[in-house]
Amino acid sequence: MTQAAIYARISKDDGSALGVSRQVKDCRTEADRRGWTVRDVYVDNDVSASSGAPRPEWQRLVRDVEARRVSAIVVWSAERLTRKPREAEDVIEWAEKYGLALANIGGELDLSTPDGRMMYRIRGAISRHESEQSSRRIRRKFLERAEGGKPHGKVAYGYQRVDGRDVLDPDQAAVIRDAARRLLAGESLRSVATRLNETDRLSPRGKKWESATLRQILLRDRNAGLRRHQGSVIGRGDWEPIYDEATHERVVALLTDPSRRTNRGATISHLLTGIARCGLCGDAVQGPGVMRVLPASGTQPRRYGCRQCFRVSRKVDDVDAVVEAVIVARLSQPDAMAAIVSGDPERAQVLQDQIEAAQARLAIAADSFAEGELTGEQLRRVSSRLRPRIDEWRADLAACGPTPGLPELAGPEAAARWASASIEVKRAVVDSLVSVTIEPQGAGRAFDPANVRIEWR
Repeated sequence: MTQAAIYARISKDDGSALGVSRQVKDCRTEADRRGWTVRDVYVDNDVSASSGAPRPEWQRLVRDVEARRVSAIVVWSAERLTRKPREAEDVIEWAEKYGLALANIGGELDLSTPDGRMMYRIRGAISRHESEQSSRRIRRKFLERAEGGKPHGKVAYGYQRVDGRDVLDPDQAAVIRDAARRLLAGESLRSVATRLNETDRLSPRGKKWESATLRQILLRDRNAGLRRHQGSVIGRGDWEPIYDEATHERVVALLTDPSRRTNRGATISHLLTGIARCGLCGDAVQGPGVMRVLPASGTQPRRYGCRQCFRVSRKVDDVDAVVEAVIVARLSQPDAMAAIVSGDPERAQVLQDQIEAAQARLAIAADSFAEGELTGEQLRRVSSRLRPRIDEWRADLAACGPTPGLPELAGPEAAARWASASIEVKRAVVDSLVSVTIEPQGAGRAFDPANVRIEWR
C-alpha cells in the first residue's frame, strides 16, 4: 500500500492556523480517494517557500523521502510544496530515483512522463515569477510608506497606535526621556535599569528591565522622530519625537562608544573608592595612598583601606555618612546654586549640550567612515567644521560650567535628591567639590568624624 506524506504550508497566518488545517483536511480526503495510507503530516505554518527562511518540516520530509519512508506526497497545490525551481528539480529527481508520486487537490502531476515533468517545471517557473513580482510590489509599498514617514511593523515602546498612526504613550515616553537624561548625566545603563525595576515599571515584554533591552530602545532612531528604511535614515516620521535629534545623537554616541564596554566585575559601587586619600602615607612620586574597599570578613564590616601603606582603614558606612552629610548640607544652603554651581549654570548647560551633540556627530561620522558610508574627504570636512566649535565651547564652559548632576541636586530638596541619585552621579559631585583624607586615629578607638578631613576645592 502506498505510504503517503501530506505537506501543508502557508506564508502568512493570522494566528488561527486555519489555512493549513483546511489544507490537511482536503489532502486527507484526496489520499483516501486514491487509496493511499497517510503515514505522516508535515506542516510549515507561517513560512514562505521563496524567502530562504528555514522550513523545518520540509527538511524532515526530504529526509523521509530519501530514506524511502514515504512513496507519495499529497499537497493542496504544487505551489504549497515549493516555489523554487531548484527544489522542484529535487522533486522530479525523487520521482525518477524512488518512484515518488505527487498529487494535488483536483489533479495529478505525473512526474514519470516527460510531459508531466515539463508541466511541473512550467508551474514552478510561473510560481517563482509570481512570487518575485509580489515581493517587488511589497518592497515598493514599504519604500512608499517609509518615504511618507509612515510607521512599519509592531507599535514601538513609547507609542500607541491610534487609527493607523503612532502617538506618544505618555508613561512609556517618560520612561525613555528619563532614561536618556540619567544616562547623559553619568549614570550607567545597569543603574538606570535597576531604578526602573525599583519603580515596578515593566519592559516591553512585561518583564523586569535588563541593560540590553534598555540599550536597544535608546538606540532607536524613531525616538527622535526619524524614519529608518533598510538600515538607513531616509527622513522624518509622521509621529511626535520623544526627544530632539541632538539628544538622540548624544545617546547613540555614548552607547556605541567602545570605551564603555568594561568588565562588569570592575563596576565601582562605593562612594569614595579611588577618591579618598590616606592621611598617613605619602610619596613624592605617587602621592598619598588611594583608599580602596576591603570586603566584610567575620565581625569586620566593609572598610576603606589604604592600598599603599595598608595601615589606615575605616568603616565604609561611617566615612560615607560624614562625607554625605557635609555635601548635602552645603547643597541645601540657599546660596548653593550661586556659590557651588558658579558662573552661569543655564549657559553652561547649553554649552555642555552643544559639545556633547557635536562629539556625538563626530563619533557617528567616524563610524560611517569605517563602514564605507562616508569618504575620507567627507569625514575631514565634518571634523574641520565641528572641532573648532568644540574648542570654543569648551573654553566658554570652563568659566561657567558646573559638574554634571550639581544643578539637579542643589536646592532645598537636596537631601531627597541625593538619596535617589546614582552612585556615579554622587561620586562625580564629591570628587568635584571636595578632597577627602582619612587620618589615622589608632587601633581600638571609637570612630571620630574629625579624622575624616574634608577640604573644599
